Amino acid sequence: MRKGTKVRLLKDNSIGVITDSAFFKLNGKKYLRYEVKKKGVKEKCWYPDGDLGSVVEKVKIRLEGENNQVLFANIDFNHDKGEAKINITGDNPNNLKEHHGYHLMALLFMLSGMSDEVEEAVLETE
Repeated sequence: MRKGTKVRLLKDNSIGVITDSAFFKLNGKKYLRYEVKKKGVKEKCWYPDGDLGSVVEKVKIRLEGENNQVLFANIDFNHDKGEAKINITGDNPNNLKEHHGYHLMALLFMLSGMSDEVEEAVLETE
């Protein structure tokens, strides 16, 4: 990771910016740590590589219904903006309009629980 990169601190999901990095040795092994400045905090703190994550968190959901009907939902949640981008695709059949059954209702029920404010909705069929 480079200086100026926005990162998410995994312990509390807060957002910070990398200001410096350094190698250090512990018990003969090399480790990398990053100096991160959080938003709204004057002090900078050092964190190991394993405590930092991407600002955009990705989730993949697979729902399988009767007759081998499969739906996929890929959700990208941006912790910095507080927005989720959802991409729904289908398999067996590829066309989402041909999916019927409880697997479709379960997916819609899960997604409706996320938020009732939708900016843009696009149905892509192949």
